[in-house]
Amino acid sequence: MTKENISIKEMIALSKKLREKHPEWGKPTPESNVSWFAWLVVEIGEAIDIIKKKGVKKIMEDKQTREEMIVEIADCYMFLADILDRYKFSHRDFSKAYFRKMEQNLKRDYKNSKTKADKRRVANL
Repeated sequence: MTKENISIKEMIALSKKLREKHPEWGKPTPESNVSWFAWLVVEIGEAIDIIKKKGVKKIMEDKQTREEMIVEIADCYMFLADILDRYKFSHRDFSKAYFRKMEQNLKRDYKNSKTKADKRRVANL
C-alpha cells in the first residue's frame, strides 16, 4: 500500500476501511468526534514528546527518530481524515476550505496585525 503521495479522498477512504475492520469502535457519528479530537490531541502530544525528549537535531539527523516523528505526524492525519468523514465533509469540502483559508492567510499582514495571537506568532519566529 506504500505510495509516494496520498490524497484527502484516499485518506478518508482508508479511514472508512479501518473502521469497517473494527466494528467494536462503534458507529462513526459527528457526536463521537469529541473522542476523536481528544485522540488527535494525544497524537500531537506524542509528537511534541519526541521534540522535547530527543530534540530537533536528532529528528533531522537520526534515521530512527525521524521515523518515529513521521509516524506520529501520520497518526495525526489519520485522525483528521476520520474526523472529516464523521462530519460528512468530503475531500472537495476540505480542499475548498483549505485553499480559501490559505488564500486569506497569504493576504494577512501578520507582522502589523493587532491581534495578540499574531503578535505572539511573529515574536516566536
